[in-house]
Amino acid sequence: MSESAISEETASFEEICEFNRRGLFVGGSAKSGTTLLQSLLDGHPRLSVLPEQTSFFTRLSGFSDLHDYRAKARWLLEKTNLRLLAPDGVESARETGEGDPRDYTNFDYPHFVRLTEEFAKRPGLNDSLIFSEVARVYAIAKGCDWRSCIRWVEKTPGNEVYSDDIFKLYPEAKLLQIVRDPRAVFASRKKRLIERFGGHAKAHRLVREWNQSSRHIRKLQNLTHSYLLVCYEDLVLDSERIFEKISKFVGIELLPVMLEPTRAGKHWGGNSAYDKTFGGISSHSIDQWKKQLTDDEIWWIEMHCQEGMKIAGYPLDTDCKFSLSRWSRRMSGESWGGYIRARRGSLCQWAGLLEDCRYDVAPN
Repeated sequence: MSESAISEETASFEEICEFNRRGLFVGGSAKSGTTLLQSLLDGHPRLSVLPEQTSFFTRLSGFSDLHDYRAKARWLLEKTNLRLLAPDGVESARETGEGDPRDYTNFDYPHFVRLTEEFAKRPGLNDSLIFSEVARVYAIAKGCDWRSCIRWVEKTPGNEVYSDDIFKLYPEAKLLQIVRDPRAVFASRKKRLIERFGGHAKAHRLVREWNQSSRHIRKLQNLTHSYLLVCYEDLVLDSERIFEKISKFVGIELLPVMLEPTRAGKHWGGNSAYDKTFGGISSHSIDQWKKQLTDDEIWWIEMHCQEGMKIAGYPLDTDCKFSLSRWSRRMSGESWGGYIRARRGSLCQWAGLLEDCRYDVAPN
């Protein structure tokens, strides 16, 4: 092993703690553009971007219950999407329904695993440090200069929901949340479900998950130095202006490479439900929901998401008033089982029983 490689792997405890403080987390509801935003950050030479989501904060309690840091390191390697970095990871992604193109053929996965297991034996670790150490090991295995890295980046849809945990473990971290028109999110996810299963059973779950994300906007906007909200529509329509804003927030120089989507340094093929070929940032999908959704579906979404849409600045196309005939009518592609669950969820939302959909209480 060369002296430079040994130097990259060797770090003082102070350097480990310094790297730990540079976390940047990307969140937003599913199909809101989180992966696109991650791919645009990926090419910046002063950022180290984990190419796969970890859902670390979603399952933090189970992770914290593990008995030692070697077990926690194995959990991160085997139980999160970092397992897709393995040579057979692309095939695993297909089996689990992860449709994004992946190419990690040049990534030294055995080296990544060996260093992770080795670093996990180091004394003085805690839950915050073991996670950032995995991010640092990824940078080393990829050949990045982690010492000159301004921020290491992890993207998982829903990170914003766990902002309290994020800032508890990483007080100096930054959080980027991307929000997208819920009608576009609904149309994209519905299309994917129908293509895969022939129907969908999530008419209320989709609006519930969007509300769960958007209801955190008011709470987080007070964290002006640690939080930035990005609108998907602005990102694809006015990319350079939005990335000037993002660059200033993150503390990096705006470079042309940030407008070229990549994953692990290689061209990213996209995961749009509409674009089968992907050559870069595209606004093609912005208004696709107007063609994909029926009037009843648009009304359904707006009726359940109107508060969040007002906060995020999305205009309403309907009056959002309750109509028994519309509410009780089965929607396009909706299964009967999904119909029952969706109407039950709708009633629970109106009764105030779903905290995920409440905007009159501060989110936990």
